[in-house]
Amino acid sequence: MTARPLPVLRALFALALLPLAAGLVMVTYQDASMTHLPGKWATVEMARSGTFPFLQPYASFGQPLAGNPNFGTFFPDTLLFLVLPLPVAFGAHFALAAALGFVGARRWARAEGLDRAPAEVAAFAFVLSGVFLSTWKFYNSGMALAVAPWVLAAAARLARAARPRRVAAELGLWGALEVLAGEPVIALLTFLLAGGRVVAASSARVAASRRVTGLILGLALAALLAAPQLLMTWQIFHGSSRERRPFLFAIATGTSVHPMLALEQVMPFPFGRPDLTGPAGFTGHAWFDNHSPYLWTLHLGWATLALLILFGRPRTGPERGFYAVAALGAVLSLGKYLPLAKKLYPLLSLDGRIRFPVKWWYVAALCLVPLVGWAAQRWERGERTNRGSAAAVLAMMAVFLGVAVVHGAGSALAWAGVVASASAVAVLLLRRGSPALGPVAIALALPLVLGHLPLLLAVLDRPFPPPPRLAGGRVYERIRDADAHPPGSPPQAEARTREVFRRVAPELWAVSGGLSGVPYAFDRDPDGSYSDDDRTVRKVLDDMSWEERSTLLRRAGVRYVVSDEALAAPYREAAVLSAVHQVRLYALDDPAPMVRIAPEGGRVVSYEEGPARLSADVDAAGDGVLVWSRTYFAAWRASVDGRAVEPVLAEGHVVGIPVGAGRHHVEVSWSRTPLLAGIGLFLLGAVGALIARVSS
Repeated sequence: MTARPLPVLRALFALALLPLAAGLVMVTYQDASMTHLPGKWATVEMARSGTFPFLQPYASFGQPLAGNPNFGTFFPDTLLFLVLPLPVAFGAHFALAAALGFVGARRWARAEGLDRAPAEVAAFAFVLSGVFLSTWKFYNSGMALAVAPWVLAAAARLARAARPRRVAAELGLWGALEVLAGEPVIALLTFLLAGGRVVAASSARVAASRRVTGLILGLALAALLAAPQLLMTWQIFHGSSRERRPFLFAIATGTSVHPMLALEQVMPFPFGRPDLTGPAGFTGHAWFDNHSPYLWTLHLGWATLALLILFGRPRTGPERGFYAVAALGAVLSLGKYLPLAKKLYPLLSLDGRIRFPVKWWYVAALCLVPLVGWAAQRWERGERTNRGSAAAVLAMMAVFLGVAVVHGAGSALAWAGVVASASAVAVLLLRRGSPALGPVAIALALPLVLGHLPLLLAVLDRPFPPPPRLAGGRVYERIRDADAHPPGSPPQAEARTREVFRRVAPELWAVSGGLSGVPYAFDRDPDGSYSDDDRTVRKVLDDMSWEERSTLLRRAGVRYVVSDEALAAPYREAAVLSAVHQVRLYALDDPAPMVRIAPEGGRVVSYEEGPARLSADVDAAGDGVLVWSRTYFAAWRASVDGRAVEPVLAEGHVVGIPVGAGRHHVEVSWSRTPLLAGIGLFLLGAVGALIARVSS
C-alpha cells in the first residue's frame, strides 16, 4: 500500500515507449541516421539475399559491418529487422533498450537484497538520468548501458549464491549480450564493476575461492558466446585506423568533463537547449573543446541527490564501495583537467586505443541503482534520516536555486524544470517521516522527464523519406554546413535540431544514400573501424583543390559529388538538392569502372560482384593488377585460375590481384575463418552454459 503510484508510473513509462516501438518516431540524431540506420538496412538487404554482412557496401568502398561492434550485428534484436519495416525495427531497438534498462536495474537492485518498491525507485532514477538518456544519440551505447545492470545483477547474485556455477551461466549469457550490444568501453567498465562486486563481497555463505571461480567461469562463457563478434572484430582491427593511429592525447581526452559542467546537476542544459539551433540553442562550446557535447547532460536530479543525502550511508557496508567507485568515475571523467593527466593518459586510454573520458560517467550512473535503492528502502522502512541531512538538503536546494537565478536557466521550459525539481525536494523533506514510496518515485521521475524533454525533442523525430536514387557510380560528399550546433552558434535556417537532421536524406549526407543503394567514396570514418589506407588517401584528397581532386575521384570510380560549394568544370551540375543551403549534386563524366586492369592494357571480359566477393574473367596484355573497388584489408582471400594468391594494396586503398599475361579467372572473397571459428566457440559456450545451469 505504500507504493500505489508505482504501477501507474510503470504504465506511463511503457506508453511513452509505444511510439518508438511502433515506428511512429525514431532516433534521427547524427550517427543514428547517417551511420547506423544505413548500416542496418545494408544488413537486412544482404541477409535477405542470403549473403552474410561482412561489409557495409555503401560506406567508403566497402567498410567493416559485422566486424564493427558498433552495428550490433550479432545482437538478437537484429532479427527484428528481418521481419519488420526498417523504421519500426529501428525505433523498437531504442524502446527495447529503455525497457531492458528499467527491468535490468530493478533486477539488480533486487539481487542486492532490496524490496520490490525501492528497486523500482532505483530503476526510474537510472533510466531517467541524463547519462542514460544521452546515450540515445547512439544506436549501440543505449543498448550497452541497458544491458549492463543485467550483468551486474548476475554478479550480485554470484556474490551471494550457494551454487556459483548456476549463476555463472547467467553471468555468461548477459556478459555476452553486453559485448554484442556493441559499445566496447561500456562493456569493459561493466565487467570491471562486476568483477569488483564479486571479489569484494563479504558473503559468509560462499567461500571467496568459489566466488572467483564462478566469476572466471561466467566471463569465459561470455567470451565463448560472444566469440563470433570478438573474432570478427579482431579480424578487422588489423589495418584499421584504430590499430595504426592511436588517439593522441588531445583527441583521446577531447570529451574531458570541465569542472563547469557541475552546473548540469543544477539544470540539465545550462549552456542551452539541445533541441534548438542558433543563439537559442547550445552555446557552451567553450566548455566542450569547441564542439557539442558527447553526452548531452550528466544531470542526476535534485530529488535523487536529496534522497541520497537523507538516507545514503556512504560509510556503511557495501554502499561504501559503490560511493567510492561512483566518485572515482566522476573524478576520472575530468580527463585532461586532472593533475598529471598526460602521465595517466596511456593507462586510462589503453595507449590511445579508447577515448572520451566522459564515459566514466557511465560508471557513476550505474552506481545509482544500488545506492538509490538502499536509500529508498530505508525511507520505506521508516528509518531515521542521516544526522543533519535535512539541513544539508535545504542548503543544496538554496545553492541550486541561487545558481539557477544567477546563471539563468534559459527558456521557460528550463525554468519549469527548476521549479519542478525544487518542488520535488520540498515534497521529500515534508514527507520524510512517511514510509510511502509512491511520492518518492513521483518526486524523482517527473522533474527528470520535464527537465530532459529538450533532449528527447532533439533526438526523436518521425521517420524520414528515402534519399534520392542515383544511376551507378560512387558519391563523394563534402557539405560544410552540416552541423546542428556549430561553434559560435550562428543563426540557422532551421530553428530546431531535428529539422537540421531532416536534411540528411534529401541532401545525401554520407552515408544516408545507402538506404537507396547509393555507395560512397572517402566518407569520414565515424569510429576508427575504417581502413587506415582509406583514411590516408582521403586526407590527401581533402587537402587538394577541387580541380586537382577530379582526377583522383574519377580514378576511384566517383560519378557524383555533393557539395554546398559552387564547383566549376569538370564538375557538371546535375541537380539542386537544397536551395536554402546551396547543396548541389554534380556529375563527373567518365569515372573508372569498378573492376579494371592496371596499368592499362588488357580487359575485364566479365565479372560478377557482391559486397564481399568478386568473380571475374580477365584478359591481360602483360603482367598487371586486377583492381577491384573494395577497401583493402588483410581479410581478403584470392585465387587466380584456382591457385591462391596474395591480394595487394592497389592505388593506395583498394584491393589488387596480381595477374600475368593472358586470360585468367579470378576469385576474391572475404575470409570466413573467424566467423566459422566464432560459431564453433559459440556452440561450445552454449553447451557449457547449459551444463553449468543443469548440473547445479
